[in-house]
Amino acid sequence: MDFVIIGLAVLFALIGLVKGGAKMFFGLFLLLVIMVGSAFISAAVCPLFLKNEKDGAVTYTKPATVLMDPIASKLPSGGDFGAMLDGAVTETDGVLYVDGVDLKQAITEKVPYVGSFVASFVVKAARPGETLRTTFAFKITEYAYEIVLWVLLVILLAIIRNIIRKKIYVYLDKHSFSSKIDRIIGLVMNLAILLALLWGVGALIAHFDDGANWANTADNFMINGMIANPLMTNNPLLKLMHITLPIG
Repeated sequence: MDFVIIGLAVLFALIGLVKGGAKMFFGLFLLLVIMVGSAFISAAVCPLFLKNEKDGAVTYTKPATVLMDPIASKLPSGGDFGAMLDGAVTETDGVLYVDGVDLKQAITEKVPYVGSFVASFVVKAARPGETLRTTFAFKITEYAYEIVLWVLLVILLAIIRNIIRKKIYVYLDKHSFSSKIDRIIGLVMNLAILLALLWGVGALIAHFDDGANWANTADNFMINGMIANPLMTNNPLLKLMHITLPIG
């Protein structure tokens, strides 16, 4: 494992030196940050103008009902599934029911193929006193608005990123000393990224390690070496997960 770490460290260091910190930060890395950040922002903002909650009661705003009404009408209305969608959700002792049947069980039985998978999501979204038809219509509407807002935010922030990036690139091209510092920063950044990747992969494998399976074999390889052993066994993610290597 030591040879793997040394080889990756050299490769990542060379990439960091060539590209520099500015190109790395303002390239794919910042774009990913923008995309993830925009997703959080859109998820937090959209519910604020799509619904109002007061004293446990929910009312949907005009921007929401404009889409909810046609979506609700397109959902199945016949058969057992349609009846379930139109049944009011009730709650007893913290358990949700629809037409007197446990909601999770009803979804599992009446939704073909993926019922057991989506049941937990439906239970989390459902509201007592509201039909599943309304719940589904709102969720689809909410996701539609979130996607539109996410796209707009990504485009706007990406434009701002490109403007700032261009100015920084022009500055670095005209100042050789700053350019050299930027390349050193790039080297350090890339080595930090490599360390994060190693620790992340190590934590993921250790999570599945039961002491005798494929993950245990991988773990034993990843801690085999004078550099690898202290590096991987002192993984802070493992400490948070309360896992100590080697296992078994």
